[in-house]
Amino acid sequence: MPERDHTAVGGEVRQLWEKGYDCVEKKNYDYALELLSMALEQDPSFFECRMALRAAQMKKHENAGRLAKLAAAATTAHHLAQAKLALSKKNNFGALMHAEKILCADPENSSGHWVIVNASKSLDYPQTLISSLQLLKRVNPKDNKLTEELAGALEMLGDWDQAEEVMAQLSRLNPDDAYLQQAYRDTAAKATIYRGGYEKMMEGGEEEEESNLPSDFTSEDVLEEKIYYMEEKLQDEPDNYKLAVDIARLYVERLDFERAFEYFDWVQEKNTVGDSAIDKAIAEAHEAQFDYDLRQLNPEDPNEADEHARLIEERNVFMLKNCQQRAERYPTMLEFRFELGEWLFRAGDVNEAIHAFQRAQNSPGHRLQSLSYLGQCFLQRGMHDMAVSMFEKGLQEKSAMDDQKKEMVYHLGCVYEEIGKMAEAMEQFKSIYEVDIGYRDVASKVESGYM
Repeated sequence: MPERDHTAVGGEVRQLWEKGYDCVEKKNYDYALELLSMALEQDPSFFECRMALRAAQMKKHENAGRLAKLAAAATTAHHLAQAKLALSKKNNFGALMHAEKILCADPENSSGHWVIVNASKSLDYPQTLISSLQLLKRVNPKDNKLTEELAGALEMLGDWDQAEEVMAQLSRLNPDDAYLQQAYRDTAAKATIYRGGYEKMMEGGEEEEESNLPSDFTSEDVLEEKIYYMEEKLQDEPDNYKLAVDIARLYVERLDFERAFEYFDWVQEKNTVGDSAIDKAIAEAHEAQFDYDLRQLNPEDPNEADEHARLIEERNVFMLKNCQQRAERYPTMLEFRFELGEWLFRAGDVNEAIHAFQRAQNSPGHRLQSLSYLGQCFLQRGMHDMAVSMFEKGLQEKSAMDDQKKEMVYHLGCVYEEIGKMAEAMEQFKSIYEVDIGYRDVASKVESGYM
């Protein structure tokens, strides 16, 4: 079973994760540890949940007193013995469970993280493996064995962009580590080869000079090769529906929508069990096809403007209905509830959008966006005090002035502007102006105040 994210896990596991994450936000760390541990026991492949558990472990440890830490550490010996026994019997899931109990007492316990490293290798859980190796590397920055382990794990992940980024960061933190510097150079070279589409040539065993590589070997060729090998694999694994969906996604990337939907139709016919990840992939494919068709039309051309407008309306109606169906089919999937809220908001159905976003704000991954949308909904309805409350609540949870924070600050300024509180409005607009003069119309708003 490969590692999975929140879109691919079962409803009960997802609910435990969401409740546990909410407890972390509320600083109820003991209950968070209990809920997140329960979720992982049911689905050890749920990587996002494991990272939420790690955050809860760290936070609890930071806030614990010295005696509490000593008492907790006393329990690690038993769980370490159980974890090693589980590894010796190749019970990797059991080993992970005991390792997490060790980390609940001491989140930087090296022995606990090595258990996770060894179990993750056997289970082919690269992200879990890398997360523990990174922590071990921070604790032991000069350990060359760790460097080699980490480089190998990143290759195992197969995400060369992420591998190169992580290795670059580690190399900057450890400029005197010759092994790490070489590992970074090797990873960067392989990432370049992968992006250029030269994997197949290198697998032949002969290293070619860059000047001898075919100049017409494009990313399209790489995509075609990936599809070919995945289709070959599917012949040997006809029940691997995830693989079939991944192939369909690649056809969407190639803009071959007809072939993509042939795979989606086949998966739906063969897989009788409801799967939210498959339904989401199909919805994304439909939206991609609508967007592609829209790009073929010029809304400024009088001969194409009507067709462009008609297609936008068709897309909006289709996607709204699709979102409603998925939200009803998977009532615990708050991600779908958020998506439904977005389409309702676009359609101007503010009341129903509010219902959707109020549910979606309980999703850790969509909380801030939901609060921002709720503020905009209340603003449209003239409920200015409630709009201010939503924006301020979101801003309390956001420190960095990124695009998401700029949007909330901007809308908060607009609320103050609408109710005549110009000083408060100007304060919000200025905070954006200081970091991004080109954001929307803040330049004209701020500069007009000095005239």
